[in-house]
Amino acid sequence: MRSQIGILVLFALLLLTPARADGPPGKPSYQNVDPAIRQWFRSQRSPKNGAFCCDEADGIYAEEDIRNGQYWARWPQHPQWMQVPDDVVIRDPNRHGAPVVWWLYQNGVPVIRCYAPGAGI
Repeated sequence: MRSQIGILVLFALLLLTPARADGPPGKPSYQNVDPAIRQWFRSQRSPKNGAFCCDEADGIYAEEDIRNGQYWARWPQHPQWMQVPDDVVIRDPNRHGAPVVWWLYQNGVPVIRCYAPGAGI
């Protein structure tokens, strides 16, 4: 009987343990991001309108392809290749290294707000 109570108490404690705040599944935690990288993400602006792209939690690692001088990207939430509009491509060096896309849905269609091409590493 004592062992059953002990198991129930242990089970209850596991259920009551707070979840880690790492963000949604599939997105990495950003609490331990190097401050220089964090600042790079937060300082990115859209070449199209000068608005901030947002921060490190909004940028998604992307897969990159270059076709006829145009960037194409796909990312986990949008697995189909999508042409990146020239007016959202950030031309400053990518301090992060990997291609990053900032996107949103407009009228149910994915739209790229900002795109940082990979640094070739």
